[in-house]
Amino acid sequence: MKKQGLAQAVQQQARKLWDNYGLQKGYAECEYFAYSDQIFLSVETSNRTTFTVLEDVPVSKFKNMTSKDIYIDLLERLLVVIDDFEPEEKYNELVGDEYDSPEEFKAMLEQDKEELLEKAKEIKLELDKL
Repeated sequence: MKKQGLAQAVQQQARKLWDNYGLQKGYAECEYFAYSDQIFLSVETSNRTTFTVLEDVPVSKFKNMTSKDIYIDLLERLLVVIDDFEPEEKYNELVGDEYDSPEEFKAMLEQDKEELLEKAKEIKLELDKL
């Protein structure tokens, strides 16, 4: 499969992941950069916090994978992102003068963690079935 077709296959599975787990609220992206042969994927929580699932990954990494295999790969990568998410670290990364109430922002990130943990449970159940 040509790289553009491969990128489209990954994007299709990303849309499936977004739809199945409600991880696209308007800012999540799945974009292929032909000049560097890389694909980028992010997901977004209900609070509109975005998380990168794919970055600096050559689209050729998905060569010879079925749609199901691509989907499983994306789910497994998402589980790593969820597992690695620490609200305090994300707060330190993102907070700046634009937040009037840092405590509200911290609470929002804690809500994001709980939401993502619930989605992780659903993903693990789906992976067991695949």
